[in-house]
Amino acid sequence: MKKVFSLVTLIGTFAFGQIKPIQIDSINSHLYVYQTFNSFQGIDYNANGMFLITDKGIVLFDVPWQKSQYQTMNDLVLEKYHLPVIAVFVTHSHEDRAGDLSFYNDLNIPTYASSFTNSILKKEGKATSKFEIELGKTYRFGKEKFVIEYFGQGHTADNLVVWFPKYKVLNGGCLIKGADAKNLGYIGEANVTEWPKTVQKLVTKHPKINQVIPGHDNWKANGHIENTFKLLEK
Repeated sequence: MKKVFSLVTLIGTFAFGQIKPIQIDSINSHLYVYQTFNSFQGIDYNANGMFLITDKGIVLFDVPWQKSQYQTMNDLVLEKYHLPVIAVFVTHSHEDRAGDLSFYNDLNIPTYASSFTNSILKKEGKATSKFEIELGKTYRFGKEKFVIEYFGQGHTADNLVVWFPKYKVLNGGCLIKGADAKNLGYIGEANVTEWPKTVQKLVTKHPKINQVIPGHDNWKANGHIENTFKLLEK
Protein backbone atom coordinates (compact mmCIF):
# COMPACT_ATOMS: atom_id res chain seq x y z
CA MET A 1 0.00 0.00 0.00
CA LYS A 2 1.38 3.38 -0.99
CA LYS A 3 -1.11 5.53 0.86
CA VAL A 4 -3.90 4.48 3.20
CA PHE A 5 -6.66 6.79 1.93
CA SER A 6 -6.58 9.23 -0.95
CA LEU A 7 -6.70 11.95 1.71
CA VAL A 8 -3.42 10.73 3.11
CA THR A 9 -1.36 11.40 0.03
CA LEU A 10 1.21 13.35 1.97
CA ILE A 11 2.05 10.66 4.51
CA GLY A 12 5.77 10.39 4.90
CA THR A 13 6.35 13.90 3.60
CA PHE A 14 4.30 15.84 6.10
CA ALA A 15 4.00 13.28 8.88
CA PHE A 16 4.78 14.82 12.19
CA GLY A 17 5.00 14.00 15.84
CA GLN A 18 6.68 11.08 17.53
CA ILE A 19 6.75 7.82 15.61
CA LYS A 20 4.80 5.08 17.35
CA PRO A 21 7.05 2.21 18.52
CA ILE A 22 7.25 -1.03 16.57
CA GLN A 23 4.72 -3.56 17.86
CA ILE A 24 5.50 -7.29 17.69
CA ASP A 25 3.00 -10.15 18.13
CA SER A 26 3.56 -13.87 17.74
CA ILE A 27 1.59 -16.27 15.60
CA ASN A 28 3.73 -19.11 16.94
CA SER A 29 7.26 -19.53 18.26
CA HIS A 30 8.77 -19.00 14.81
CA LEU A 31 6.39 -16.71 12.96
CA TYR A 32 5.66 -13.13 14.00
CA VAL A 33 3.75 -10.08 12.83
CA TYR A 34 5.31 -6.69 13.37
CA GLN A 35 3.44 -3.44 12.99
CA THR A 36 4.94 -0.10 12.08
CA PHE A 37 3.09 3.16 11.80
CA ASN A 38 2.82 6.41 9.95
CA SER A 39 0.79 9.39 11.10
CA PHE A 40 -1.10 12.22 9.48
CA GLN A 41 -2.89 14.97 11.39
CA GLY A 42 -2.42 13.05 14.62
CA ILE A 43 -3.92 9.79 13.34
CA ASP A 44 -1.80 6.64 13.26
CA TYR A 45 -2.03 4.14 10.42
CA ASN A 46 -0.44 0.71 10.69
CA ALA A 47 1.35 -1.58 8.26
CA ASN A 48 1.68 -5.28 8.97
CA GLY A 49 5.04 -6.85 8.20
CA MET A 50 6.22 -10.30 9.24
CA PHE A 51 9.37 -12.11 10.24
CA LEU A 52 10.39 -15.74 10.54
CA ILE A 53 12.78 -16.98 13.20
CA THR A 54 15.08 -19.70 11.89
CA ASP A 55 18.16 -21.34 13.35
CA LYS A 56 20.16 -19.38 10.77
CA GLY A 57 18.74 -15.99 11.74
CA ILE A 58 15.69 -13.83 11.13
CA VAL A 59 14.02 -13.45 7.74
CA LEU A 60 12.13 -10.17 7.36
CA PHE A 61 9.11 -9.80 5.10
CA ASP A 62 8.69 -6.14 4.12
CA VAL A 63 10.49 -3.27 5.77
CA PRO A 64 9.29 -0.84 8.47
CA TRP A 65 7.15 2.00 7.11
CA GLN A 66 9.55 4.63 8.43
CA LYS A 67 13.17 4.44 7.31
CA SER A 68 14.21 5.78 10.72
CA GLN A 69 13.01 2.45 12.17
CA TYR A 70 15.05 0.14 9.94
CA GLN A 71 17.95 0.02 12.38
CA THR A 72 15.54 0.00 15.31
CA MET A 73 13.93 -3.15 13.95
CA ASN A 74 17.29 -4.85 13.43
CA ASP A 75 18.36 -3.96 16.97
CA LEU A 76 15.03 -4.97 18.45
CA VAL A 77 15.02 -8.52 17.08
CA LEU A 78 18.70 -8.99 17.89
CA GLU A 79 18.08 -7.98 21.50
CA LYS A 80 14.82 -9.90 21.87
CA TYR A 81 15.63 -13.11 19.99
CA HIS A 82 19.45 -13.00 19.96
CA LEU A 83 19.50 -13.44 16.19
CA PRO A 84 20.35 -11.01 13.37
CA VAL A 85 18.27 -10.21 10.31
CA ILE A 86 19.79 -12.38 7.57
CA ALA A 87 17.45 -11.69 4.63
CA VAL A 88 14.75 -9.26 3.55
CA PHE A 89 11.95 -10.18 1.14
CA VAL A 90 9.57 -7.49 -0.13
CA THR A 91 6.08 -8.01 -1.53
CA HIS A 92 5.78 -4.90 -3.71
CA SER A 93 7.40 -1.57 -4.47
CA HIS A 94 5.63 0.81 -2.09
CA GLU A 95 7.17 2.61 0.87
CA ASP A 96 5.62 0.30 3.47
CA ARG A 97 6.97 -2.80 1.69
CA ALA A 98 10.20 -2.18 -0.23
CA GLY A 99 10.99 1.24 1.23
CA ASP A 100 14.69 1.97 0.74
CA LEU A 101 16.58 -1.28 0.23
CA SER A 102 19.91 0.53 0.10
CA PHE A 103 19.95 0.44 3.91
CA TYR A 104 20.03 -3.37 3.93
CA ASN A 105 22.24 -3.59 0.85
CA ASP A 106 24.83 -1.41 2.57
CA LEU A 107 24.79 -3.80 5.55
CA ASN A 108 25.30 -6.76 3.21
CA ILE A 109 21.97 -8.23 4.25
CA PRO A 110 20.60 -10.13 1.23
CA THR A 111 17.53 -8.41 -0.20
CA TYR A 112 14.94 -10.03 -2.45
CA ALA A 113 12.27 -8.57 -4.72
CA SER A 114 10.58 -9.74 -7.90
CA SER A 115 11.96 -8.64 -11.25
CA PHE A 116 8.73 -6.67 -11.71
CA THR A 117 9.17 -4.85 -8.40
CA ASN A 118 12.80 -4.14 -9.18
CA SER A 119 11.84 -2.63 -12.52
CA ILE A 120 9.44 -0.27 -10.74
CA LEU A 121 12.01 0.66 -8.10
CA LYS A 122 14.62 1.32 -10.76
CA LYS A 123 12.21 3.51 -12.74
CA GLU A 124 11.52 5.53 -9.58
CA GLY A 125 15.24 5.96 -8.90
CA LYS A 126 15.16 3.75 -5.81
CA ALA A 127 17.47 0.97 -4.70
CA THR A 128 16.72 -2.46 -6.10
CA SER A 129 17.23 -5.79 -4.37
CA LYS A 130 20.47 -7.73 -4.61
CA PHE A 131 18.59 -10.88 -5.57
CA GLU A 132 15.45 -11.56 -7.57
CA ILE A 133 12.70 -13.68 -6.05
CA GLU A 134 12.08 -16.98 -7.79
CA LEU A 135 8.30 -17.12 -7.76
CA GLY A 136 6.91 -20.48 -6.66
CA LYS A 137 10.24 -21.63 -5.26
CA THR A 138 10.33 -23.08 -1.75
CA TYR A 139 12.90 -21.05 0.15
CA ARG A 140 14.52 -22.86 3.07
CA PHE A 141 16.35 -21.29 5.98
CA GLY A 142 17.37 -23.95 8.45
CA LYS A 143 14.28 -26.00 9.26
CA GLU A 144 11.88 -23.27 8.15
CA LYS A 145 10.46 -22.77 4.67
CA PHE A 146 8.15 -20.49 2.70
CA VAL A 147 7.01 -19.83 -0.85
CA ILE A 148 6.66 -16.45 -2.56
CA GLU A 149 3.72 -16.45 -4.98
CA TYR A 150 2.23 -14.18 -7.60
CA PHE A 151 -1.41 -14.65 -8.57
CA GLY A 152 -1.94 -11.53 -10.64
CA GLN A 153 -2.65 -7.82 -10.36
CA GLY A 154 -4.61 -6.28 -7.52
CA HIS A 155 -3.57 -3.46 -5.18
CA THR A 156 -0.58 -3.10 -7.51
CA ALA A 157 0.61 -4.91 -10.60
CA ASP A 158 3.49 -6.45 -8.66
CA ASN A 159 1.83 -7.52 -5.39
CA LEU A 160 3.12 -10.83 -4.02
CA VAL A 161 2.01 -13.06 -1.16
CA VAL A 162 4.05 -15.33 1.11
CA TRP A 163 2.84 -18.83 1.98
CA PHE A 164 4.17 -20.69 5.00
CA PRO A 165 3.15 -24.31 4.28
CA LYS A 166 4.34 -25.69 7.61
CA TYR A 167 1.88 -23.45 9.46
CA LYS A 168 -0.70 -22.79 6.70
CA VAL A 169 -0.24 -19.06 7.26
CA LEU A 170 -0.63 -16.57 4.43
CA ASN A 171 1.07 -13.20 4.39
CA GLY A 172 -1.35 -11.50 2.01
CA GLY A 173 0.39 -8.15 1.94
CA CYS A 174 -1.66 -5.33 0.45
CA LEU A 175 -3.45 -7.71 -1.91
CA ILE A 176 -5.63 -8.59 1.09
CA LYS A 177 -7.61 -5.93 2.93
CA GLY A 178 -8.25 -6.16 6.65
CA ALA A 179 -11.57 -7.50 7.92
CA ASP A 180 -12.31 -4.06 9.39
CA ALA A 181 -11.37 -2.06 6.28
CA LYS A 182 -14.13 0.22 4.99
CA ASN A 183 -12.68 0.82 1.53
CA LEU A 184 -9.89 -0.29 -0.79
CA GLY A 185 -7.60 2.53 0.29
CA TYR A 186 -5.11 3.79 -2.28
CA ILE A 187 -6.05 2.48 -5.73
CA GLY A 188 -3.93 4.79 -7.88
CA GLU A 189 -1.94 1.79 -9.12
CA ALA A 190 -4.59 -0.88 -8.61
CA ASN A 191 -6.34 -3.06 -11.15
CA VAL A 192 -9.76 -3.39 -9.57
CA THR A 193 -11.04 -5.49 -12.47
CA GLU A 194 -8.38 -8.15 -12.02
CA TRP A 195 -8.12 -7.89 -8.25
CA PRO A 196 -11.04 -10.23 -7.35
CA LYS A 197 -9.86 -12.73 -9.98
CA THR A 198 -6.39 -12.65 -8.44
CA VAL A 199 -7.72 -13.29 -4.94
CA GLN A 200 -9.89 -16.12 -6.25
CA LYS A 201 -6.81 -17.77 -7.76
CA LEU A 202 -5.14 -17.51 -4.35
CA VAL A 203 -8.12 -19.08 -2.58
CA THR A 204 -8.29 -21.87 -5.14
CA LYS A 205 -4.59 -22.63 -4.60
CA HIS A 206 -4.87 -22.45 -0.81
CA PRO A 207 -8.40 -23.52 0.23
CA LYS A 208 -7.36 -24.14 3.84
CA ILE A 209 -5.56 -21.27 5.54
CA ASN A 210 -5.14 -21.16 9.31
CA GLN A 211 -4.23 -17.47 9.49
CA VAL A 212 -4.31 -14.63 6.96
CA ILE A 213 -2.23 -11.51 7.55
CA PRO A 214 -3.53 -8.45 5.66
CA GLY A 215 -1.27 -5.57 4.70
CA HIS A 216 -2.96 -3.16 7.10
CA ASP A 217 -5.54 -2.99 9.89
CA ASN A 218 -6.20 -5.48 12.69
CA TRP A 219 -4.62 -8.74 11.57
CA LYS A 220 -6.10 -10.67 14.51
CA ALA A 221 -9.65 -10.22 13.21
CA ASN A 222 -11.36 -12.86 11.08
CA GLY A 223 -12.69 -12.49 7.56
CA HIS A 224 -9.90 -10.64 5.75
CA ILE A 225 -10.35 -12.42 2.43
CA GLU A 226 -14.14 -12.26 2.68
CA ASN A 227 -14.03 -8.52 3.28
CA THR A 228 -11.62 -8.06 0.40
CA PHE A 229 -14.15 -9.65 -1.96
CA LYS A 230 -16.93 -7.54 -0.43
CA LEU A 231 -15.04 -4.27 -0.93
CA LEU A 232 -14.22 -5.21 -4.51
CA GLU A 233 -17.92 -5.70 -5.25
CA LYS A 234 -18.73 -2.07 -4.41
